[in-house]
Amino acid sequence: MSWRAPRALAAVTLAALTAGAAACTSSGGTARSVPSSAALLSDAVRPGPAAAGMTWPVFGGGTDNTRFSALGQITTGNVARLGVAWSKPLGQFSSLNESYPVMIGRTVYLTTSTDEVMAFDAATGVRNWSYAPMVDFSLSRGVGGYGVAVNRGVAISGGKVYLLTFDDRLRAVSQATGEELWSTVVADAHTGAYETSAPTAWQDLIFGGDSGSEDGVRGFVAAYHAADGSPAWRFWTVPAPGQGWVPKGPHGGGTIYMPPTIDTSTGLLYAGTGNPSPAIVGVSRPGADLYTDSILALRARTGKLAWYHQQVAHDLWDYDAAAPVMVFNTVAGGKPVRAVAEAGKSGYFFIIDAKTGKNLFAPVPFVTQHHTPPTSAGTLECPGSQGGSQYGPAAFSPQTRTAFVTGLNMCMMLKVGPVSPGSGEKDFGGTATVPPDLPQTGTVTAVDTTTGKVRWHVTLPYPMIGGATATAGGLVFAGDAHGTLYAFDARTGAIRWHAYLGIAIGAAPIAYAVGGTEYIALVAGGSPLSANYHWGNIGARMIVLRLGGSPVRPYPGTGGPGA
Repeated sequence: MSWRAPRALAAVTLAALTAGAAACTSSGGTARSVPSSAALLSDAVRPGPAAAGMTWPVFGGGTDNTRFSALGQITTGNVARLGVAWSKPLGQFSSLNESYPVMIGRTVYLTTSTDEVMAFDAATGVRNWSYAPMVDFSLSRGVGGYGVAVNRGVAISGGKVYLLTFDDRLRAVSQATGEELWSTVVADAHTGAYETSAPTAWQDLIFGGDSGSEDGVRGFVAAYHAADGSPAWRFWTVPAPGQGWVPKGPHGGGTIYMPPTIDTSTGLLYAGTGNPSPAIVGVSRPGADLYTDSILALRARTGKLAWYHQQVAHDLWDYDAAAPVMVFNTVAGGKPVRAVAEAGKSGYFFIIDAKTGKNLFAPVPFVTQHHTPPTSAGTLECPGSQGGSQYGPAAFSPQTRTAFVTGLNMCMMLKVGPVSPGSGEKDFGGTATVPPDLPQTGTVTAVDTTTGKVRWHVTLPYPMIGGATATAGGLVFAGDAHGTLYAFDARTGAIRWHAYLGIAIGAAPIAYAVGGTEYIALVAGGSPLSANYHWGNIGARMIVLRLGGSPVRPYPGTGGPGA
């Protein structure tokens, strides 16, 4: 694969919308063809397994990872009647929850920050079972180098629940009882690698990667046999230390923070990769630093690269493509097209041709943009290294072919400093701080995927880092880092309902139905950013809502800065 020399990132404001957006990305190098399907593209809507709307069986609702529910009982007209159906605390030792639940049958499965898996009756909240593995949390520095652990969920297939634990193990437990069936090592925690993502299940394989770009960890995407966890294949996202562009020592990056997405119609796996390391010092890593800050398209059965699309070449700002990739059908140039999309930490939303890996439209900015190379004296960067989108997934409605992107609008002062002296230590290459006089706000942006234009944009008082969920009721649900859950009108962006939950929200809700009743469910508790920047109380609670439920009142947290 070839690469293009890095281009200067343009300085634009959100008011300029897409002005200068193309300047922030390489074209993705050369690309290899992928199978197409005329029958597939003829369908205006191709929902995943959650098409019936009753369940939420995989991380993104359906295999396309669009976080869209076909349920429409809760609408823009009645959402004001939303109340609590049931809620459960998740343990005194669990906090900073970023778990994304799944629901099959009438059981909800979720994880805690201590890697415990819990199974609840989806209508009553009665706990069916729990699984608490023995996990060594001592070896890795954890999420973003903060030294803390989170877990973002499970995958379920063939009667098994699959879990990646912080100490770099893939575990399988019985879906019926929670009994552990097997466990296997997927990475060396002594290198600083850790696991926070939910795995992905497809056919007889389980997919995942490793996390820890800021610790100099070498990234990979891998497949394992679902029967026993034995390796099937591994794709390294960057060269080994001392080879290619990667400098000698504990450097590399390009790790995976969220679940890979499988397009079941083509058998392609899509994964977003993290920043290169050292993160903001680029002199020792010349060139584009492939395949960091990229969307990778791999053959899911073999791990062979089909194409890549690099969002930021020679990244100097810690601009991971951290959020999960979504797949959908849209129209471009008057013709139907299969597309993949991802919201990068760069603050741009990318809509890409799934066949070629090329941009369908200029990348769409959804937060303030201003970039210059960091210096030892310090430079103001917008967005800062915590990103525009962080890890939170976007949502997509096939009803209007609109994508909904949550954002973190926070500029930071980046200052170049020394690189990491050893493995397992933070390899940022400097510091990133928030000037006290600058706001830290959130955004939700609706993007028309047929034009690449912004339909509406909302600015909110606190960062929106957990992602979004859309429903056939014309609503978009998303929560902020302070603790408020919002329901937006999908067509206009108007806030139709909101409620303060008392604890920060670091994940997106799901929608499901039991016995003819639609529920909106989420795990609340916040992310490490909520605690580090004093945005909201941390905690650990499953909260499930329905029409006509009990009034929403703030829940107590387990710590943090207070409401």
